[in-house]
This record gives sequence, C-alpha cells and structure tokens, in this order.
Amino acid sequence: MKVKGCDDRAVHSAADARLHHEEVLWLTTVDDEGQPQSSPVWFHWDGADALVLSRPDAPKVANVDRHPAVSLHLNGGEAGTLVVSIEATAHVGPSLTAARRAAYAAKYRAGFVRLGTDASSYFDEFSAALVARPSRVRCFETE
Repeated sequence: MKVKGCDDRAVHSAADARLHHEEVLWLTTVDDEGQPQSSPVWFHWDGADALVLSRPDAPKVANVDRHPAVSLHLNGGEAGTLVVSIEATAHVGPSLTAARRAAYAAKYRAGFVRLGTDASSYFDEFSAALVARPSRVRCFETE
C-alpha cells in the first residue's frame, strides 16, 4: 500500500474536490458522558469550513455546545479511494448568508426532491447551523 498525505499537491486537490462534491460526510461529536456520536450528514464545504444544518433540538447541536472538538470523515476505504479525515472545532453559527444558503440549496436540490420537500421547508426545519473549522486534515490514498 502506498500512502500519500494531504501535503501532496495532487492529494490535497483531490481531497478538496471530494469535500466540494460528496453528498454525505460523517460528523462525530461527543455527548455529555464522553461517548463519541457519529452521524451521516449533509454539508457544504466552502474551502475553509464545513457547514452542517441540523434540527435545533438534535443531540449533535447540544454536543457541539458542550464539546466543540469534532471530527469529519468522508466515506472511503475501497481500493483507490482517497480517505479524508478532518479534526475540527465547531460552533453553532449565526444565520446563513444568502450566498451560503443558495450554494447549499443548489448542492442538495435532488436530495430535497428525494425527501419530498423543498429548500425553504428544509431550511425552516434544519435551522441550526453547525460550522466546523478544520485544525488538522489527514488524507491517504491506497492503490
């Protein structure tokens, strides 16, 4: 197995592309008893941070309030797949900017249809914005 880190330019570019285009990532938060809780979530990557929208009463929101250290992972593991693992600090952010809201809506247009909803209804229900700023990104690709 050949391993290349995110500092390799081609790997970094591929990781950034996956973060822009993947539909789901895994967000891991820590509950009040110290137990890690992983959830598959929709997200928007703007090149600097990951935005995850959630119902305000979801456990992950309270977990982030108590323990802002989180991890984010893209699906991977099959041969030839770039594995991306991110350590980050998260917070419950303010309302979405119009640009970020539009970008999220464009990314998940087909997903809203699958759920039988529209962007406006989705944003009303998933109104808590969790913003995760990476502190460390680990990548490797396997051959």
